[in-house]
Amino acid sequence: MSALVVYAGSGVSGVDAKGRTTIPAEIRDSVLQSSGSNSVCISRHSSLPCLIGFGSAERLKLRADIEAQWQSAVNRGTDFDRELAGVSASSIFETAFEASGRFVLSPMLKHFGRIDDRAFFFGATTHFMLWNPDVFLKEAPAAFNPVKDELNYWLSQGKRDK
Repeated sequence: MSALVVYAGSGVSGVDAKGRTTIPAEIRDSVLQSSGSNSVCISRHSSLPCLIGFGSAERLKLRADIEAQWQSAVNRGTDFDRELAGVSASSIFETAFEASGRFVLSPMLKHFGRIDDRAFFFGATTHFMLWNPDVFLKEAPAAFNPVKDELNYWLSQGKRDK
């Protein structure tokens, strides 16, 4: 496992009725490097209508960060609520994926990520994001405009294949 994984790359994958989808190869390589196995963590984004994913090293880092915040509060003599700090970790789901990158998104994660029949994956350095492509084009913050160009590229490639 490596704690210094960079998530980069992008791609669009279909999502079937059972929630099966595939992590694009470049992102999958980063997950493998982080986890040391075919295991991925998926969670709700804290403020955007999408999901985030990462390997188990990033999940362990979240735990270490909470402990460091708690210790810092103790040293300062201030209050720190570990439960409140860990709320975002409560919705992290770890699941196995096949060598091809295929895994299953739970119905709850699909619901909160507003994922239907396609998922747009793109690396965001410390994690990757999963968006419904239509939601991304309409609702992603302006800072993501360059990534919208990538999504439009992938969507145009899909139309050519048909």
